[in-house]
Amino acid sequence: MSVCICHETLIIANVMMILVNRKLIRSRTEFIMKTKPLIVGSVVLGMTTVALVLGMVLVKQVGSVSANVQTIEVEGNQWSYIFSKPAGKAKGLILAMHGGGGSGPQFDESAQWSQKATAAGFAVVLPTGLPSRPGLAGNFRSNPHVWNSGQLNSRSPRTKVDDLAALEKILARCQAELGDVPFFVSGHSNGAGMSFRVASEWPDKVRAVGIMSGNLHVPAGARGKKPIPTLWIVGEKDPLTPFAGGTTKMEIWGTEKENRPVLETATEWAKWNGFQGEVKQRAEREGVREYRYGNVVWVWECLGHGHAWPGGKKDELPESIMGPDVTTVDATSEIVKFFGEQLRK
Repeated sequence: MSVCICHETLIIANVMMILVNRKLIRSRTEFIMKTKPLIVGSVVLGMTTVALVLGMVLVKQVGSVSANVQTIEVEGNQWSYIFSKPAGKAKGLILAMHGGGGSGPQFDESAQWSQKATAAGFAVVLPTGLPSRPGLAGNFRSNPHVWNSGQLNSRSPRTKVDDLAALEKILARCQAELGDVPFFVSGHSNGAGMSFRVASEWPDKVRAVGIMSGNLHVPAGARGKKPIPTLWIVGEKDPLTPFAGGTTKMEIWGTEKENRPVLETATEWAKWNGFQGEVKQRAEREGVREYRYGNVVWVWECLGHGHAWPGGKKDELPESIMGPDVTTVDATSEIVKFFGEQLRK
């Protein structure tokens, strides 16, 4: 993992140093007369260090720009993505897609994808979806970054963009560096819906799926040669994609959508993957109620939890929008572990 101090940090540190120097200049005569040079140097050095640390803290609070953001143009649109690789040969490549209104850097920071995936030997790519109105600058409230997962309003200009074509080119770049390695898909909310779409349209490319929240919004295509093991983590009290289904509204954007019950989709997805038996519910454990469809689909219902990425950063949106953030599940670690288990089968 690389650590960098962005230019905003240095700017803040420099501004604070200017203030420090002004204070010293105003009282330099009296200060120098009463203080030995060595003490003066120590004080200045200490204040410089404090300024730099405070600058870094302020930048951390507003978010810093990742150093490894790359861009690619596809069909006239500019796409950006983060690509992180482990030391040595990668076990596989994980495509991780943010939720509506998010971004690749935001999802990377919040879920710690680069740190946790590479530590386990995986490479990870986190693209940023295009805004709802692709020709304009993205903005969380007025023009959020989203994925064409099948859930968008059919009148939206965003539905005219071929996200799969863009993802294919981004992945080709990554795979050119990694070689032929297994491919895995993950996502949160709208990114989880896009994960379902990617898996259903590329069934022979995707080794396994690990997602949080979201749902399947497109008809599953032709089945692949092998089942696609899927770990689907959901919140029992998710107000945006409720476990029992129903209509939800996102007041910030003035949008409304219909949600299918999670277990209805899971049953359909399991059948599409070749499982014809009955779902088995295990006993609750550590705040999780598990539903298992053979060795194909696992649904983890996090009891009392809302819409937030489990184990991720907790201060992105208020509970009034996201619901409670209470689970002890670390979704990134669990999904990476799940992908690793599929390699051994």
